Order: sequence, then structure tokens, then C-alpha cells
Amino acid sequence: MPGLVLLLVLLLSGSLLAEISHMPLASNRIIMGPSGQLSSPVHPMPGPVPTSATARCQKLQRYRKLLKDIDDVEDLYVDVPVHIALEGRQKKRFVLNLNASTPLTILFSVTVGRKMYYNQTANVLRPAAVTPGPGIAVGSLVLPCALAGQYDLFVQARQAGALKVDALAEHPQQSWPLLNETHRIHIRTHNRVRKRQMVVKWDRSKFDYHAMHYCLVIQRMVTASLRNPFDNFCQAVGAYVEQNHPKASGCSTGGSPLDLVWGSPPKRERRLNPRHNLHIVCTGKRRQQVLRRLLPKNSYQLDLYGVHQSRQNLTMLLSSSQVSFNRTQPMALRQQSLTLLKIGGQHGMQVYSFKVPQTEPPPAYMRHLFLPCSGSEIRVNLLRQRNEVVRSDAFYRPTYLRQDGVQPGERYLMRFEPSNEDEAVRAQKVLVAVSSEHLFRDLPELPLNISVFNVRTRCNRATIAWNGSPDERDLSYCIIVFNLPQRNRSVVDSTNYCMDFVPKQVMQYKNFQWMTCRERQQSADNIETETILNLMPGSSYLVYVTANLSMGKPLPYQTLTIHMSSQCLDGSHESYY
Repeated sequence: MPGLVLLLVLLLSGSLLAEISHMPLASNRIIMGPSGQLSSPVHPMPGPVPTSATARCQKLQRYRKLLKDIDDVEDLYVDVPVHIALEGRQKKRFVLNLNASTPLTILFSVTVGRKMYYNQTANVLRPAAVTPGPGIAVGSLVLPCALAGQYDLFVQARQAGALKVDALAEHPQQSWPLLNETHRIHIRTHNRVRKRQMVVKWDRSKFDYHAMHYCLVIQRMVTASLRNPFDNFCQAVGAYVEQNHPKASGCSTGGSPLDLVWGSPPKRERRLNPRHNLHIVCTGKRRQQVLRRLLPKNSYQLDLYGVHQSRQNLTMLLSSSQVSFNRTQPMALRQQSLTLLKIGGQHGMQVYSFKVPQTEPPPAYMRHLFLPCSGSEIRVNLLRQRNEVVRSDAFYRPTYLRQDGVQPGERYLMRFEPSNEDEAVRAQKVLVAVSSEHLFRDLPELPLNISVFNVRTRCNRATIAWNGSPDERDLSYCIIVFNLPQRNRSVVDSTNYCMDFVPKQVMQYKNFQWMTCRERQQSADNIETETILNLMPGSSYLVYVTANLSMGKPLPYQTLTIHMSSQCLDGSHESYY
């Protein structure tokens, strides 16, 4: 009984009640374990302060402590040297205010310890060192791009003596002789308006190309009269940082504002903020960049700057270009000309245009010739004012297409697409010719049936036949034989209707075996034949037959594959097809 009274007295004591009232509520709860039994109470430990915030605040505290400890302050102005006398280990604070972004070089006459802060924050700047020279001591500083704002420079003397401090708004390498040399670099762009992308490429700099990095300044032209408003790269960096980096002070500041430009690693693609008009993308040594999220129907100013890594990041303007980010106009095809076109564009299709010529008498139709380079199966659609006029069937060999009902001066679009998804891999290029006349001037006329037939095969020879050309001009034929490699590959992989069939050029191609050319034969049925000699038993061959005018380019028939038998008992053994 006395023990119970003592327990009640202790519970009602004021100090104990105060202690209980200040304990966390979680420690007063009954917590059930997973097995339904009582578990031990959880006493939360005080969590550590986040390291990044703590580190920044500690830096800010050290900066403020320096302000309190060093009351000896001297104003520093650009291009105005300051001469002072310092005692041994004496500390001095210099304050420099910049109204605009500029390269900055700070020279000391003697070696001193120094530390620089930007805009009264915890951002400690680590400028590069200037090469020592006459009147320039070890430890002089250079900022390739010093942003507008306040710079606090804390200096500690190593020994007693006079000190000269000079702040120059220039780069120590600005007198590099090559900067005055003529240096032409071309900027090339390709618009992908549907994807809101632009591919930018440029030539390599001839100024120490092994040490040259590149930065691209992209400005959206808000007004037509706006040109490049920046005299140098530093002014562009200053405007870019002011646009993207809100002014902050104290512990909320994380890192230097210049990290927006120099801190981002090079990437193949870079997204642009459509709400901003100015962007800076540094690509390292890469000489091309994909820009995404551009705004259609806008013009962009592209300024390419070089950053010399071996000369303290000396920047120089290499080239400028103004680009209109609109839909690219289709490439116009020329009359009576065989043109090589790419058809492996976006979604496996590409668009080209042609115009009906205004001739006397006016043309009643247009003729089109298509040669799929790799023998891939493709389709072509002809459109007039977005309406489909002609749609061809799928074809994989040289094909003619006639378009009736045309009017002089009308413009049509020609759109290519693979016949299926499997053909999209091989369907990359096609040869196209357009004419408003009955015959192509520089191209021979191919028959309706352009197949080449294997008539008879012997041990080491093969006889082939084909339909003669209906062209009445002087004409000859060439038979070209290629050896197919003994690999597990389709014969289609070796077909190339776009190769140069000129005899001197075709002999330079890989796996060339044999070639002969002759005039056309006079026959009632207009059938041409030829015997190919010196074939190896067990080998496979790819045969081209081309029709050739005396002046102009040859056109190929459909290719033929010949597989020679591996067994040949005697010379009389033959096989017929």
C-alpha cells in the first residue's frame, strides 16, 4: 500500500507531467507487431539536415564571416589599376561591379592568396589562371564570361609590399593572330516540321581543330528587323542566364549560373523551351545538333561560336545563318533528266514535285520512268492540290507510268512509299525521269516485257534471250555478268539498277565477272540472244542486260540469276528452261 501511494505521488508531480506532455505522440501509442504481439515503442531519432542545403548555408556563413572579419574594402573598376601597400598576411577585400557581361581578366603584380564570390551569395568562383609574364604574377585570374553583377575579391598578402590590381574587360588571348584571318564555315540545316525538329550541321574549324569546341546560340526572331543583338558570346550568355536563372541569394542558390551553359554535357538532341526566345547549346567537339520543340512558321538566327580549349576558353564567332522554320518545299524534278531520289524519309515516304511544261503544241500527257535502285517493291502516287490523280501498282523493276489529262503549267506532287513494312528497310533510293514527249531524249526505250530469259545452260556456258527495244534510234546492248558470293544471301541484296552502267565504270564494281557489248540484231520477232561463256560449274551469277543509245545513259532490263549445275558429266550435258 505505501508503494502504491508513492507511485501516485510521482505521477502527479509537475516535472514528470511536463516531461510527458513534451514527448512525441508516437511514443505514447501502442504498436502491434505483425504477429499480433506488442512491439517495442519507436522513438524517432532527430533526422540530419539535408547535406546540400547545409553545405550551401555553411558556405554562405563563411562568406558572411569574411565580410565581418575584413573591414578593409577597396572599390575596383574596369581598366582602372589600384595600387596599395599590404603588410604580411594582411587581408583585403575588393568590390567590382559589372554592368554588362564581358570577358574579365584580373592581374596581380605579386603572388597573393585570393578567393572570389559572385553577387553576395555562396557561389565561389574558380577562374582560370593567366599565364605569368612581365608584370603578371602567378595567380592572376581570367573569366571567359563574367556576368553582370557584383564580384567580391578577397586577397591575402603572402609578404609585405606593394600590390597592383588591374581589372581588364578583355580576354588575355584576344590578340591571337589567327582571329584576324578569313575563316569560312557553312551552317547547313534540315527542317522536320512535323516533328518540330531541326538538324544543324557545320564544317570543322580550321583554327586548331583538335582543341576547338562549339557552342550554338539560337534566337527566335520576334520581329523581322531583329538581327544579332550581341557583340560577343559573353553578352549572349548573360542574356541567356538572366532569362533562365532567377535571381536568388542565400542558401537557395545552388551552383553557378554559368552551369546552365558550361555544366550541361553534350547531347545528340536538345529540347528547347518554346516560351523562351534565346537558347545556347554547347556541343563539345560534335559538329551537328538536333534541336527539338521549335515553333513552326518562325525564323531563327543561328550563331556558331568556337571555344578554344587550349587558350583559356577563348570564344570567337565562326558563322551565322538565319533559318525559316517552315515546311520545306518539295524538290522540283527536271524534264528529260534521270534524277536519283531518296525515298526513305519520314514514315517511309518522300515527296517531290514536277511541273507540266508550256510547249507548242501543249502536251497531252506526261511519261514517268522509275528504277528502284535495290529492286525493292515500292508504290508511287501523283497528287494535284492534295488530291490523288494516279496511284500505281507495286513494282520492283524499271517501270513506265503514263499520266493523261495534264494541262500546261500545272504542278504535281510525286510521293513514294514502300509496298509493305518489310520493304521499308531496302527501299531507300529510286531513279526518276519525267518527260512530256513520246520518247526520252537521252534514254533508250524499253519494251513492255523487260524480263531476261535463261534459254539453255551447259557446263560452262549459258544462252539468254530478251525482247528487243522498240526504239528506232541507233541502239546497242551490253551483257554484264557478276559473280554472286557463296553466302546465304538473297539475290535481291545484290541487285542495283542505279549503278553506272558505262563500260569503264561497271568493271570497277565488286564481283564483276564478264562483259560484252554489241549492236542490235535484225530479226522478225525482235528477239535478242547471247551466249555467256567461261562460267564455273556450281557457281551463281547475276546478269544485267542494258540498252544503250549512242549518246545518253544506258537503261537496264530486269536482272536474271543463273545457277550452274555442280555436276557436268560431259560437254553434251545441257539443261533447258
